[in-house]
Amino acid sequence: MKSTAPKLPGKFCRVLSFVPWINWLSVLYIGIVNTNALHIICGIVYAVVTFAIPSTAPFLWIVGIVHYIFAYRSIKKRMNLAETLPVKPQEKANTHFPSPTPTGFSDMVLPGEPEKKQAVPARPQYSAPTVRVPIHDPHEKFFADMKRFAQKDGKAVPLVPFMSYWPTYDSMNKSQQAWYFYWRSQVRQGNYIDTDLSYIFVLIYELLSGTGWETPREGYEKLTRVWNAYRERFPALDRYLADWTFDFAQQYELKDILLSGQENPHASPSAKTDLMIAQHASEVPLKLSFSLIDALCDYSLVSSKFYKDGNQEVMREAIPRVVALADAALQKKTGKGILDTYGPTRVKKQEYYAFASAVCPQANQKMTFTVKGYSANPKLRAYINELVRYGENSLRSLCGCRGRLRGITLDPEISKLIDSFLTKEYGNRQKTDSSEEKPTKVVLNFESINTLREESDAVREALSVEEPESKAEKALLTDVKEVTSIYLALSPESRGLLDRLQQSAWEAPSHPGDEALIQEINRQAERYLGRALLAVENHDIIAEDDYRDELAYIYENPPAIPAEEARTKRFDASLLPEEFRDFMEALSPEQEKALLAVTASADSQPELEKIAEEALTMPQILLDDINAAAMQYLGDILIDTAEEAPQVLDEYAPALKKSIA
Repeated sequence: MKSTAPKLPGKFCRVLSFVPWINWLSVLYIGIVNTNALHIICGIVYAVVTFAIPSTAPFLWIVGIVHYIFAYRSIKKRMNLAETLPVKPQEKANTHFPSPTPTGFSDMVLPGEPEKKQAVPARPQYSAPTVRVPIHDPHEKFFADMKRFAQKDGKAVPLVPFMSYWPTYDSMNKSQQAWYFYWRSQVRQGNYIDTDLSYIFVLIYELLSGTGWETPREGYEKLTRVWNAYRERFPALDRYLADWTFDFAQQYELKDILLSGQENPHASPSAKTDLMIAQHASEVPLKLSFSLIDALCDYSLVSSKFYKDGNQEVMREAIPRVVALADAALQKKTGKGILDTYGPTRVKKQEYYAFASAVCPQANQKMTFTVKGYSANPKLRAYINELVRYGENSLRSLCGCRGRLRGITLDPEISKLIDSFLTKEYGNRQKTDSSEEKPTKVVLNFESINTLREESDAVREALSVEEPESKAEKALLTDVKEVTSIYLALSPESRGLLDRLQQSAWEAPSHPGDEALIQEINRQAERYLGRALLAVENHDIIAEDDYRDELAYIYENPPAIPAEEARTKRFDASLLPEEFRDFMEALSPEQEKALLAVTASADSQPELEKIAEEALTMPQILLDDINAAAMQYLGDILIDTAEEAPQVLDEYAPALKKSIA
């Protein structure tokens, strides 16, 4: 007997419903699979009229989309109703309930020729075997509770500490719930009082899910206000809300917000970054934000000593202007800007997961785009890298900063243009600042000064205090911890290269075989400093000026080298596929511990919480960072965090388990 149970069409049919001229096929298909004569007849009528009277095609395209949406929702409603009916035990065991399909997203195609190579590996679906799929979304109760508690206010109560992996109302005890609703009512009044990070995430999940706002623009503004209010105390918010606010604006088509973009201090090479850069591709001159420029560099601007030494404002203003200047110069000279001259020529299909790791109905929905792969293009990255490093050197010179970035090779014409522009724009500013700081003329009482001088000399002699280092010297040793970590993580051969440099004032001729050692040292430097430690100029190896004081300090105060067994890796890279080796090298010790915990244990939560506590972070952040590294090196996530207990994806688990040292 033929089944009459309602059936939902697949993702392909949903995509097809948005395609002009042929979206009538989706209406026809949904009618056929559900034996609905009305849908079948309408689909045929739409097709006949579309081709018989082409001028009606745009109108019928919209009608077809609306028809498909109503048909889809009608079938979904029937399926939900069927779920509430009694089911025999043997039938219930084999029932598979599809998860809700979020609305508001669609595939997007940007102009350009299709990419023939560089295909992005497909990410495995989160769906598990039928016997393991829960009947209801694990967060379904949380979403229902959001509606129940949407208008709930709280009375003033003391703050109760709260930390949870994926915080929800059920994660809180009564005292924590009382604080949450009091704190939320204060936030809604614009009073951003002190609280714990997990409480903030619950409020963010509410806003992402549509609770607490009337219009999408209001929702976006509330998200950004919460972010800006707490980001200084909780930097982890940056890496999540930079993405989630972008996804939110994308979902609700807030075009002006998408173009201006919220500054993302953790922007990195990704499909999402490529999409943001593509939105600026037609600009003359090119107006990339500071964070997008940073994402296009191998050199981390925000990890620069010059940047961290009180020059954030001038860097954030000047570096985008340097890129715009170089783009304008290229446009004038060749008729093409930076992206067209140095960027990729073909578009390629890319994907990312919207609202990744969020707890909201639309979380982890795969988005597909056809866009140029700007952020991972070696030629473009190399040019931007040289451009901004030269710009920073020019700013360092204007600000009287000691030390320069090494190994820069930039066209002399562009170099001269940058120097001239920055001197004109920021040289005068430095003079103005200096003149403003000049003290006003005062009348000195020399008799009092002499008396104070004699008293201070007497005190100094009595105490016999000698400062081992001047304040200026102490200020230079800002990254001793990081450089020490690099030194301890190196092989004996790489430490030998540093020994050679130390013996020759941090500059030495390169020898055969040094290239691999330089790469090892710089790989560790990228991990701990966000930039290279060594550069090569005219066949000479040179330590970056910014870190020579730290290196000298280490040689004057040698750290204890750990025993070989203490530095043993938790995974044997020789037993892993070749593409895994760079990924493993990129992991920090805490991330490696977390990956081991998830790989080796069915219940990794207690161990993850311990590792996170020692690293002063959250388990969720550790796992997300591992997945971010996996996307960069493997083109795929490694850990499935959609389930209640995180687990390594099935296709990678055997190799990782086999390689456990």
